[in-house]
Amino acid sequence: MRVVQRVFASLRYHWRYTAVFGVFTMLFLVSSLSTLIVHDIQGHALGLFEQRIDIIDRKSQILTRWSLLRQLLHVRQSIVIDTQNFYFILFGSFALLILILSVITLIQRKHEFAIYQLAGKSNADVSFQFALENLFSFLIAFFIITIVLLVVQSWYLDGLIHLNQYWFTEKLPTSLKTLLTSSSEQTWQTFNQLFQHQFTTFNGHLLLFDQGSHNALGLADYDRYLWALLWQGSGLVFAISYLSTSFYSWRTSRQALN
Repeated sequence: MRVVQRVFASLRYHWRYTAVFGVFTMLFLVSSLSTLIVHDIQGHALGLFEQRIDIIDRKSQILTRWSLLRQLLHVRQSIVIDTQNFYFILFGSFALLILILSVITLIQRKHEFAIYQLAGKSNADVSFQFALENLFSFLIAFFIITIVLLVVQSWYLDGLIHLNQYWFTEKLPTSLKTLLTSSSEQTWQTFNQLFQHQFTTFNGHLLLFDQGSHNALGLADYDRYLWALLWQGSGLVFAISYLSTSFYSWRTSRQALN
């Protein structure tokens, strides 16, 4: 119980560090959640595209015969891979940021931690307290940003849908961009041969450019991403904070002995 009291007292006393840590945590959470949601939208669009190709004709090699379809498949696959890689970059960058902030504050609080050790606190106790401080900062920032996003979720998700559409359009090769903006029957005539004698719920434009954007969904439908960010982020913050403090305390103890 005293550990928790010391943690909250330290958060209030070092409020500048807590505020900076909280701001970076919020940026990480919003960026990561946005990336995961766009990845979900693009993954759904890729699956929808492949399903529709299968409906048109599952036996003949449509993707082989139609270069536009091959190009589009590569575009959708590349966006799914890009969003996944971007999430890993965000996660790695956040880990590095935690380490940098931890090292800076450990240096600034060198005398404070020395007093704890003089009072009989072990390196494990000091490391555990500092890790709890960062963990509580992360949790506070997480719940604040979750509440804010729930309040503005309609604008937030609409913005992600537009971002997703813009990203998709920019990735399209010139031939597909031309087809996307064209409405003339002559432009679509050759491509629409795919739909001869076919009874489907979609047309050529939907086959190529439908994003499957989940317009009716809210943040509650992406709760698995919020929970994943909560436990992954919490574990990352606690582990890096604890290990960095343990190493710093061990190093300063060795220097004091020498």
